[in-house]
Amino acid sequence: MCDLPMPNRHSIESSESEDVSDTTTRASTAESSSQLGPKAMFNEMESGMINIIIEEATYKLIVINRDGDKTSAPIVRKPPMHVRFDPAYKNQLLSENMVVDLAMGKMILVKLQNDVSNLRKLLSDTHTEMAEFGTFETLQTFMDNDIQSEQEELILIRDSILNEKKLKILQSQLEGVNRECKNVLKQLDDEIFDLETKLKDARIENDIKTKLVQQWERTRHEQARIIIQGKENDLVQTSTQTKANIERELRLKSEIDVYINYCIDQISEKIAFWTDKYQREIKALDAQIAEHKDKIVNLKVQFEEMTILFKHREKDLKICAEFMKEREQQLALANKQMRSAIKIQSWWRGTMVRKGLGQFKRKKKQKPQKAPKKGKKGK
Repeated sequence: MCDLPMPNRHSIESSESEDVSDTTTRASTAESSSQLGPKAMFNEMESGMINIIIEEATYKLIVINRDGDKTSAPIVRKPPMHVRFDPAYKNQLLSENMVVDLAMGKMILVKLQNDVSNLRKLLSDTHTEMAEFGTFETLQTFMDNDIQSEQEELILIRDSILNEKKLKILQSQLEGVNRECKNVLKQLDDEIFDLETKLKDARIENDIKTKLVQQWERTRHEQARIIIQGKENDLVQTSTQTKANIERELRLKSEIDVYINYCIDQISEKIAFWTDKYQREIKALDAQIAEHKDKIVNLKVQFEEMTILFKHREKDLKICAEFMKEREQQLALANKQMRSAIKIQSWWRGTMVRKGLGQFKRKKKQKPQKAPKKGKKGK
């Protein structure tokens, strides 16, 4: 659904309030002008001068208006405002076979003739009234009515202009709303079309899925039936085999009982044999333990004797150890001196060889004899 934007109600109400205030002020001015108090009275001289002016103006209007004297005809009043601004009234004045310019000229001419006739009638009535009573109440009433109608016409023109502006604004808003509504409707149509296509696809897909599910259910039930039947056959075979196994186990149990009794007899005999053997071996081991105890006592006595002997010879061992230690130190020192002497001797021999000292002294090389100089030729 598209929401129509509401016009600026505050601005419209403010303009309407201004129009109403202007209308009331103008109406009040018109009423105040129509109610001016007592009628104006003129003396004979003023009335005569005014009558002369009115007669001259009437004569000029007679010259201008070529339709003859229409002073006896009543004053033709303008149509009301709502009639004059009605398009039907304008179309009535314009003939269908008449050109627009000619029609406008005719309208202006008719209006001019009516205005001149009305003015002549008004001046004639005013002249008569001035001649008889010395007042111009008819002229004043006509002027008040004319001013009031002119004010009403101005108000209506202004209202019509404002209404046209408001109409344009509302039309533009309506066009914008229509465009938005059309866009929304188009979008909704597209969405509806998409939803319809999706619904059709979903319906077809659901039908296919339903068929597949039904086939799957049938195959599943058949498969379950086959599996259950196979399990049932297996259970029957298992039960028969279990019965046979139970009978065999019972037979084996009886045989095992017989064998166990036989084994118990054999084991009891072996236990008696091993018990006797254990007692004999225990006695032999006790004798061996007694012998070993005697040996331990003898060894303890020998250990004590050896301890006493070690204490007597401990000083000799210390003296021998010190002697051996000193001897090792002397041997190490002699060995070190020998190595040092060898190193010094080898160093000195190398030095003598390098320097050519002693028996390693180098022999001087004999210089070769120089050849005798030959005399110069050609002197």
